[in-house]
Amino acid sequence: MVKALSIRPDWMEEFIAGRKTIECRTWKTDYRGPVCLCTTNKKIRGTIPGYALLVGDLVNIQPFQRKHLKSAAMTRMPDTKSYAWIFEKIGFIEPVPVKGKLSLWETDFEPQDIPDNIPDSEIPKMLNAITYGLDQQ
Repeated sequence: MVKALSIRPDWMEEFIAGRKTIECRTWKTDYRGPVCLCTTNKKIRGTIPGYALLVGDLVNIQPFQRKHLKSAAMTRMPDTKSYAWIFEKIGFIEPVPVKGKLSLWETDFEPQDIPDNIPDSEIPKMLNAITYGLDQQ
């Protein structure tokens, strides 16, 4: 089991694409270490709702500043006091269906790295199989 954080599927897409390494939250935690990044069940076309997809090392939490905007995939400062959750070593795991929760929570599974014999070029195909399609409501 590992700590987990639920993220809206549209924001998770930014992590998946490698454009996001910072999560903006209005709260902080003393925990540092591996965190399973999971999507909420919000159904947004072209995203993957309700899955654990990545694991990253939560290495620091700082008051959110302008310098964090780009790595948080944001264009403007948050309206309320917020914190930059800084992740490193973010990697894909075998997708696992999850029901997200508020706050930092414990998974009931141990995330499994995608096997080394699966080339990086195959990962998008794996994710496409669980992507909420454009033809669905």
